[in-house]
Amino acid sequence: MVILSAALKGIPKDLLEAARVDGANEPQVFRFITIPTISSTIAVVATTMVIFALKAFDIVYVMTNGNFDTEVIANRMYKEMFNYLDFGRASAIAMILLLAIVPIMIVNIRRFRQQEEVS
Repeated sequence: MVILSAALKGIPKDLLEAARVDGANEPQVFRFITIPTISSTIAVVATTMVIFALKAFDIVYVMTNGNFDTEVIANRMYKEMFNYLDFGRASAIAMILLLAIVPIMIVNIRRFRQQEEVS
C-alpha cells in the first residue's frame, strides 16, 4: 500500500488537471490516466504479493503443517505427494500453481524489456 500510495502521489498534477479541463470525469481520469501511469508499479506490487504468498509454505508448514485451517496450496501439494503418495494430484496442483504464475511472469518480462529499450 505504501508503494501504491507513493506511485499515486507521483502522478503529475498537471496531467490530471489537463484531463479534467479536457472534459474527463473522475472515472475516466482514473481509468485512462491514473491506471496507465502507475501500471508498472501495480505489476511490481502484484509480483511481490504472489512471491510472498508462495513463500508462505515454509511458515505454514513449520508452524501448523496446515492444521487449524491454515493450509496453503503449496502445503496441499506437499501433503498429496509425500504423505498420501498421490503423485498425480500433487502434479495437478503444481500445474495449477504454474499456470497461475506464468501470466504474471510474462507481463513482468515484457515490462522489463520495454524498460530496457527506453534506457
